[in-house]
Amino acid sequence: MMYPRLKLAKNLLKNDGIIFISIDENEIENLKKVCNEIFGEENFITSFAWLNTVSSKLTENTQFAGANLGKIKKAWEYVLTYGKTSKIKLLPEKSEDKYIIKLITNGGNKISEIIIPKGVKCNNIINKTIKGKVGGEKDYYKILNKEGMIIKNGILTNDVKIRGPLRNPVTLQRYFNNEVVIDRKGQKLIDVFLSDNGMLHTKKERLGNTPSNIIIGKGSAKHGTLLLKKMFGFKIFDFSKPIGLLEYLIERVLKDNDIVMDFFSGSGSLGHSLMKFNQKNNVDNNFILVQFPEPTDEKSEAYKAGYKNICEIGKERIRRAGDKILEESDNKDLDIGFKVFKLDSSNLQKWDPDYKNLAESLDNFTDNIKEDRTEEDLVYEIMLKYGIDLTLPIQKENTENHTIYSVGHGALLICLDDNITKDITKPIIDLGKDSISTRVVFKDNGFKSDSDKTNIKETLKVNNIKEFITI
Repeated sequence: MMYPRLKLAKNLLKNDGIIFISIDENEIENLKKVCNEIFGEENFITSFAWLNTVSSKLTENTQFAGANLGKIKKAWEYVLTYGKTSKIKLLPEKSEDKYIIKLITNGGNKISEIIIPKGVKCNNIINKTIKGKVGGEKDYYKILNKEGMIIKNGILTNDVKIRGPLRNPVTLQRYFNNEVVIDRKGQKLIDVFLSDNGMLHTKKERLGNTPSNIIIGKGSAKHGTLLLKKMFGFKIFDFSKPIGLLEYLIERVLKDNDIVMDFFSGSGSLGHSLMKFNQKNNVDNNFILVQFPEPTDEKSEAYKAGYKNICEIGKERIRRAGDKILEESDNKDLDIGFKVFKLDSSNLQKWDPDYKNLAESLDNFTDNIKEDRTEEDLVYEIMLKYGIDLTLPIQKENTENHTIYSVGHGALLICLDDNITKDITKPIIDLGKDSISTRVVFKDNGFKSDSDKTNIKETLKVNNIKEFITI
């Protein structure tokens, strides 16, 4: 199954393209051999080890997650990474710029307030304010974000939770006492930040035996499944890629005006992740998601809710994710739109005459467009055949006598009417006037007469529309 798909994937890659392939330990050895043959061993970039299962049994002294477990457990999956050429490198990891606005600590009965400017390390400043024994007191600290909302007991008024070691006041105290704090994933705590949305975060550094190709803290399949359940109100999949993992991989390769493609797209996690990445970084990248319309189980909640196949789930997930991102963004002009296409045969039928009854065959073959196809179907096929971006805007223009489809603001003009006369030339010229170059497409049998066809072609040629195509 893998070989032909990966062979095709290589052909689809741009010269500076990168492919990520997620797989568990059962087939990783075979997959790497296949990839070395298809992409070339010299184009291997790295094999990421992704912690897909987080265990609560890990201790503070654990060097990295997955060690010292009481029993053997499959906690890791892998992401093989290859480039189209050996010159391709991943982008460095991004460090987020977060800061604390105000911190109120409760060191016994006294509450102290601190204001820490953006970019200033908070460790030394906060350390001086914490005195006395605090034990495990639940309201040990309170935090105000810049809007004045209080975080108490780990909960913000909008249900944002405190992450990581800061859930535990004892761990926080150790950090403030300048002790070395290593989390269960083998990362050293080096600073504490409050993000603009009020979420308290930690800044960490990897230990020497935790290389950069280990992905930890980016979610698990359980996180992906729970996110879908939250979005739909019921369980959709047993396993779904977390958007934290996909955002991490996206950040290592994408800049602006790039394209990502997932041809095992499932619930559309990659599309969701890319829209978040675009909004966060103010860039404009595009996604292509491919998925067989695999039927959902008739006993599942998804089927009962009207989602008869996986593709329907993916489409609805991207709609909801886009609406949520737009709602939370200050930029209400964000492009969250997408188009959906289904793979099918050509809209044009070939003439297959009965040579013994040629005259009858000619009479019956009145139109080469299949009966069950719409004009819009044929418009997109024409765009595909001429290499025109399918995401370009399409405007349906109704003139007095004809319907004209304008693609890309006049770059391509299509009229699929019958009985076309030379009166169509004026609206075509008007629609194409703002385009650097314009091509026009008609049905070959759509003209009222041969003389009309000739006159239209010559009139358009005089007006600098020289690409005249009939199908």
